[in-house]
Amino acid sequence: MAEIRSSCSSVRLLKKASLKGTKNRGSLALIAYLSVLVSFAGASAADSVIPLPKLTSEVLVTEKTSHRIYGQLRLEGMKYFTELPDAPNLTYSQFLSGQLSYVGETAWLENAADFSAGTFFSMSQSHIVVHELYTSPRTDGYRFYVGRKKNTWSEADHEWNLGVWQPYFELDALRPEEQGLTGVFFDVNRDNWQVMLLATPIFIPSIAADVREENGGLVADSRWYHAPSREAELFNSKPTPIIYQLSIPETAKLAGHGGTAMFTRIGNKEKGFWVAGSAGYTPVNQLLLKRNVKYQMTDGTGGVIVSPDVTYHSVFSADMGYTVGNTRVVASYIQDNPQTVTPEIDWAIQQLSGIRAYSAGLEWTIPNFFSRSILMQLSYLRVDGGNIQDIGSDGKPDDINLYDQRLKFTNAAKIKVQGELARFYRRPLVTKFSYLYDKDQKGSMVNTEFLFYPTQEWALVMGADFLGTDDETYKPSGFLNQYRANDRVYGGMTYVF
Repeated sequence: MAEIRSSCSSVRLLKKASLKGTKNRGSLALIAYLSVLVSFAGASAADSVIPLPKLTSEVLVTEKTSHRIYGQLRLEGMKYFTELPDAPNLTYSQFLSGQLSYVGETAWLENAADFSAGTFFSMSQSHIVVHELYTSPRTDGYRFYVGRKKNTWSEADHEWNLGVWQPYFELDALRPEEQGLTGVFFDVNRDNWQVMLLATPIFIPSIAADVREENGGLVADSRWYHAPSREAELFNSKPTPIIYQLSIPETAKLAGHGGTAMFTRIGNKEKGFWVAGSAGYTPVNQLLLKRNVKYQMTDGTGGVIVSPDVTYHSVFSADMGYTVGNTRVVASYIQDNPQTVTPEIDWAIQQLSGIRAYSAGLEWTIPNFFSRSILMQLSYLRVDGGNIQDIGSDGKPDDINLYDQRLKFTNAAKIKVQGELARFYRRPLVTKFSYLYDKDQKGSMVNTEFLFYPTQEWALVMGADFLGTDDETYKPSGFLNQYRANDRVYGGMTYVF
């Protein structure tokens, strides 16, 4: 029955279009839930936002066969401080989510599945996402993985949620969930070296809020979606009201894009010095947006068709680090070179500027901080490039630019602290805190969360997120300026099983 319900939900969701706003790119719910349909051939849940102090495992069946099932349920209410005039219903929400993971072994195979689901108690705002699902024959010296699997292709990409290597599921821009790539992995993994090859025949892009046509605009039930402008100089160089229309290609046209990648590592990441590198040729995880000025209406408005498209990029990344005791230092570099897609006559499409990203980080686990263990992380990111420019069929810049940036942050420093803060009645109070400042946007972001565990299975959750800028007129299209009205508090409970 669960599989039937999931499939029915997927078919319903395949009919909806999704355009990605927080990363200023396009995406489709259509492709998001393709991951569910193909999950029986290949796809795990993203890292939990809550520490799991207890994971209850299923039984060992024989010496050669074992199975383990674990997961979590979370119920929370969220209140935004600022009410949006055009969407007052998004000021308060209740969200129920769950994660379920499975790891199993037989005499011949090792299998893993990890997925999540959530609902805002509305059929139109519910989702099922498969993050990993793969099988691997039990072989000596090397491994084949078939399905959807997550890997750390780049330290900078993983730490800063860039989405260059792997796609993201991002209904909430402050809680991105990293997804795996789907295909065949050949992996030779030793303590002091590793080589991994990937061939993927299918493309599942990053996913954000479901977008729909409403009153001539493109809207979404999300405070993290930035709609394109409803007015532009389309005819006679005069401001013209725009009526948008979505045009969704066939699923196979968007999903039928393959790619290849390779990862190598020398040294052990757990101790001493190590270096790693990755290279690949894959589709860009964020869909392109192309548009066509369809006609001029009798009332002077302009009709614009918006449609998603796919482009490729070559990606290269290099990491180096040193681990000693409870301290880990990492330096990382990543670049991509997107291909330019030339649109048809009377169409315009997004042209992506390549990214050159540099990052450095320090991770320190303090074992005896007031008799408790605390994890502290310091990191810095610098990005050159990453702009978006709409171009016409002649390759020249277009007069209209739907979005202008690929990434949230381009010159940012961040500090994160996580660990047990105190104990009440001998039960732990865990805290998560992070502070980020982006110099290019002249703005900051604070995220904090507290979890109190009255039992090993249950936790009470309270948290708050704050975004702001020093100057609200500076770079209005920047992530922090666009969403500075999204300060919020939340609370709820979680159950681990």
